[in-house]
Parts: sequence; structure tokens; C-alpha cells
Amino acid sequence: MGVAEFKFDAWFYWAAAQTIFEPRPEVEFFWGFRGVLGNYAYLPAAGLARLLGPGFDGFAVLFQNAMFFSWFAAFLLPRCIAIWRPVTLQGRLLGAFLTWIVLAGFAPYPLVDAYPAIIIFAIMVLLQTKGILAIVLAGLLGGIAVNVRPSYLVIVGGFLLVTLIWRRWRGLGFAIGIILGLVPQLVMNVVRLGEWILWPPLSSSLVSLQSGYGAYIVRYDTLFDADSPQQFYCSPEMANALTAPLPETAGELAFAFLAHLPSSLFFALEKVGASLHWPLSTPYTTSNVGVDGLFALAITLITVCGISSLLFTVFRKRLDERWRHSSWLAAALAGVVVIAGTLTIVASASESRFALPLVLTGVLGCASLGNAKFRDFWQKHRYWIASTALIVVVVWFFGVSGLQHPAPAGPVDQEICASL
Repeated sequence: MGVAEFKFDAWFYWAAAQTIFEPRPEVEFFWGFRGVLGNYAYLPAAGLARLLGPGFDGFAVLFQNAMFFSWFAAFLLPRCIAIWRPVTLQGRLLGAFLTWIVLAGFAPYPLVDAYPAIIIFAIMVLLQTKGILAIVLAGLLGGIAVNVRPSYLVIVGGFLLVTLIWRRWRGLGFAIGIILGLVPQLVMNVVRLGEWILWPPLSSSLVSLQSGYGAYIVRYDTLFDADSPQQFYCSPEMANALTAPLPETAGELAFAFLAHLPSSLFFALEKVGASLHWPLSTPYTTSNVGVDGLFALAITLITVCGISSLLFTVFRKRLDERWRHSSWLAAALAGVVVIAGTLTIVASASESRFALPLVLTGVLGCASLGNAKFRDFWQKHRYWIASTALIVVVVWFFGVSGLQHPAPAGPVDQEICASL
């Protein structure tokens, strides 16, 4: 895949990274919504593009992303696999291939979604050691992930809880690391706004927006080549059931879900299924009839089969003395990623890219099967394979069901969705 045109959020992230070299007043408002570390995530590419000259922006971004994604596939992912199973050449190759399938679409764009998703796997590896410095470093990376993408607060908070349980007093090092990772945002807020807060100053408005939309929107897409790039997929049933005012906080959204059971349960399942129903052009949306359906099926297969594989490994070795204490820690951390990642999708007007933690966990699980002898595996575990296939079908079904009510391109509200 070659270099790409930068639009929408990608353009703002790229322009923000360039402010270190020259003032860009047109992105001034962006600092209130996005973490400072996310806005400087593409500083290396911006420096390279400035060194190479005009016309090399796309190349510089593609180069930075390719290097980072390759490091994940070649180094970090095998370290994660080793926690679960012995690493083999087949596992390495399968992991690299699946990483390419999942992340190739993100490589040409200066979007930050893949960065915190990969960071959480680095945290999982660091927390395998009892050393206090490694735990503090893991917390530092957690703070960076939250600053880049505040939605990762749920995952990082879960990691903190697990670390306190497993590492006891050393878990405080993880908390200290989180705070250290948020210090750059504090400094930015104090210098620019005189506010002593650890998060972007306009974060509450984003939470309010996501909570309101999250009560009746199944998925949101950005149409790359459309005059009106906003594409919402609605749940008419939830839009009709909700009464004013719409939720403005995560607590109010949770209450709305509880008040509208069982409809909200099916709505949540549609959100999760639709978040895995990736078009080939993810992270943006352009129509590729036929191919989009196959790619969505591939992403669903990778995610469900991989997570099922990790769960199977935990149950299979639950009584095995060789199943190390640190491996149970890894199982708990992976469980946090899956549960917290799912809750994040359900609690927002999610885009396909919001599912990256789940999909990359699926890549890990699938790659950990790289040393399996499939003929024997089928004979010994055919019931698990059949149940996993059934779950794939169910998730696929809810994904298709959740995308049956697209709103007209452009902004939407509760009334528009209720009329579909």
C-alpha cells in the first residue's frame, strides 16, 4: 500500500506534529480535545519529511508506521506468545502475517489508534517481571496510552488493579508510572491554560458526546471520499425507547442500558459485532463491494478464534503445575483487555478502529497456535473448534444486524435514528 492523502483527524495529527518546527494556528483548538503526546506522536515522521523536503509527507508517515508495526510483529508479539506457548518459526510467521492483515490499512495515515493498542502489549510483557523499575516503566507506558487515547483508561485501570493484586506493594510503582506518563499533559495545561489537570481540558465534552451517541448509535464510520464524511449506523429501537435527556456520563449511559433490558443487551451485541465488521479500507470507509464482506469475516475470525484460543489455553492448563504464576498474571491482563475493550465499544459511538485491542489480542491468540499439529488438534479438540465456529457465526450475525439501519450521510440525532 502506498502513501495516502491526509484528511480529517489524520490531517490535524500531522499538522500538530509540525508545530514543533513552525506555528500552525489552524490546529490550535485541537489541543483541547487530544492528548499532547498523541499530537506529537508523528514528530519523527514530521522531522524526516522536513529533512527530505516537500512531497515526502506521505513517505515519512508510512516509514514511521511501518517501522513501528514491524517492531511489534517481529519482536513484541513473539515475546507475548512466549508467555502462553513456546515460540516457533510457524508462530512468528503467522503472527507477522496476521499483523499485516490487521494494520496494513493504518500504515499510510498519521492516526494514533494503533499506538496505544500496541503499547498495552508492551505493558503485558513488562509486568511479567517483579522488578520495580519494569513495573514503573509499564505504568509510564500506561499513562502514555491514556494520554494518546483516553478510552484506554478502562484497560489501564484494570491493569493497575491486577498489578496491585499480583505484585502487591510493587503495584504502587505502576500507579506512579501512570502519573509520570500524564505529566507532559499537566505541563501543557499549566503553560497554555493555567489549569492543573492531567487530561485535555475539553475531554468532558467528548465524554458527553460519546455517551449520548452511545445510547442509540451502533457504529460510526468516516467516509473518505464523500462530501459529507459522517456515516452513522442507528438502532431505531433504542432511539425510540430513550427519553430525554440523553446520557452525558458513563454512569448515566450504564443506567440507560439497565433500564432498557433486554433490548439494550442485543444492542450491545450489535455494537461489538459491528465493530469487528471492518471494511477493507479501515480505518476509513470506501466501498469495496464483496471484498469488504470477506475482510470483515477475516477480522471476525481472527478476533474470535484468537481470544477463544487464549481462553482454551487457560482452561486446559488450569491444573497443570507447569502453568506458571506469571502465566496466570498474563491471563488476567488479557482478560482485562477483552472485557475493558468490549465495554469501551459498548459505551461509545464506536468506530471500527476502536476494536483494535480486541483484534490484536486475537492476533496473539491465533499466533500462539502456530506450533499446533492441526490434524491432532482437530481430533482432540473438535468440540472446542465447533463451539468457536458457532461464536464466529453469532458475532458475524450481530455485526450484519447492527449495520442494517444506516442514517443519511452527515450529522444525526435521536429523531433521525428513530425514524429509520
